[in-house]
Amino acid sequence: MTRTPRWRSVLAGASALTLSATLWGSVPASAATPTPAPTAVGQQEGDPRPDGGLRPGPEPTEPSLVGAAKTYRADGQDVRFAFDAHGFATAARGTFRVSHYEGGEGGWFSGRIDCLIVAGPVAVATGVVTESSFPEFLGVRKGFTVYDNGRRDRVGYSWALDAGSTESVPLCLSGAPYETLETGNFHVVEWFPPQAG
Repeated sequence: MTRTPRWRSVLAGASALTLSATLWGSVPASAATPTPAPTAVGQQEGDPRPDGGLRPGPEPTEPSLVGAAKTYRADGQDVRFAFDAHGFATAARGTFRVSHYEGGEGGWFSGRIDCLIVAGPVAVATGVVTESSFPEFLGVRKGFTVYDNGRRDRVGYSWALDAGSTESVPLCLSGAPYETLETGNFHVVEWFPPQAG
């Protein structure tokens, strides 16, 4: 029997993991580090199965959008978004923060999430501005869209065509996620309430 040197086995395993991570992208922290729970045979969730796979972690109990990122701007503008949103539709809760600076000038606003809908890798959220360097934005509802595509995420927002708009958008309404990211990452978790019947 021919034996493969141990370093080749380790290298092959590392290459397979790298390829897998590249193909599948990143996963939400809740999926990557499942909460241990005893199984019928005394093993923990996330332990290897006899067939080589992993035991699935717990199913999500609500949708979520979390993460922070800087958008790519060829002209050097510094535009950043951060979200910590959880919950379904108008029962959503959490926070958001947006900043936009160019040549040392600009500003920021932050607020509370009031709606979140997630379908597949796309989240649409809205939130009401509660703090801002622009007083005219206080109390205004802004919309956000995130496309979670591994390390190639995108973000969009309701004020894309009118940056100074002080009009509120309807709940869970935003623009297409057209901005690409320079740094950072967003994690989107889909969940819908169980169907009655």
